[in-house]
Amino acid sequence: MKKVLLSIAASAIVLCATGAGLYVWNEAPVVPALSSADAGSNSRPYVIKLHAQWCPKCLMTKGAWSDLQARYAGRVNFLVFDYTNQRTTDASEVDARRIGLGEFFENAGGTGSVIVLDGRTKEVVSRISGVQDVEAYAAAVDAALARAGA
Repeated sequence: MKKVLLSIAASAIVLCATGAGLYVWNEAPVVPALSSADAGSNSRPYVIKLHAQWCPKCLMTKGAWSDLQARYAGRVNFLVFDYTNQRTTDASEVDARRIGLGEFFENAGGTGSVIVLDGRTKEVVSRISGVQDVEAYAAAVDAALARAGA
């Protein structure tokens, strides 16, 4: 019985350590800051990641998001709204309001999604939820760029 309890305790410790490691590794992606002037003066689509450090879908799509950033750098407005905790959520809301996306932020939905907005109207053009490969995101961004005439 002692061996069984010891085995269960060891397994629990390994699982907790693994979970903690994944949590630390799943920080919100860094994107270039978007000024209020840039947000209001161009028609580039917005590509927004709804992220939380505790979100397993966010962790599993980190690679696709990095590929997307590299592929479309300078052609779209990348944003990350971080819902990890109240502090990061509040900071994301302040940033969203600063660039005119306050209403979008209020109604954005849950984490684990990438949302593409029209650059002029700021209306949702595409919402991709769950774990997808980079091509699914790229198709949505390409459609938004074509719509914008870019």
